Amino acid sequence: MRTSFKLHAGMQLTLSGVGLLAAVLAAVPLLPPFADEWLLLGIGIALLVPLHLATIFRSVALELRARGFASNKANQWRALRALPHRVHALLVGAGLAGVFLVTGVLWDDSGLERVESVRGYYSAIDTADPERGRVPVTRSQYEALRRDDQRVAFAAFGLFAAGGGGLALLFGKLDSWAGRS
Repeated sequence: MRTSFKLHAGMQLTLSGVGLLAAVLAAVPLLPPFADEWLLLGIGIALLVPLHLATIFRSVALELRARGFASNKANQWRALRALPHRVHALLVGAGLAGVFLVTGVLWDDSGLERVESVRGYYSAIDTADPERGRVPVTRSQYEALRRDDQRVAFAAFGLFAAGGGGLALLFGKLDSWAGRS
């Protein structure tokens, strides 16, 4: 596999690790929520989108160069199995951690969704109520809802980045095999 594919996938997997770490930090109840989570996610997405576009471009270029080779499911499975076990463990671990953090299996679902804070008054929408009315909440409840939102957003970002890194490695392996045939 060419070094450019390894670097490409490494950058995506690094962004995945940063996103999953931020999701874990957002899940810790004693820590305050991130101040500017949407700015952090915006920077992460601005870094990730060009990498994903490059992955798509590389897959199209590989398919044009070796017609039918990269799109063959049998070749894709062989390439995936040919990746080192450390890479398998990393991808599976990132996927499981991301799914665990997104779904919030161990977190308490209060049925509230964070809405806004205006001049020290905090409110949320009660999803258990059929009318979905606004209810006042305390600052600590509001921050817990905010941390839950951040946990899900950062974990979803981490999953998306890990998927792109895995695809980049898969196409790198297919590219090295297409060059030999």
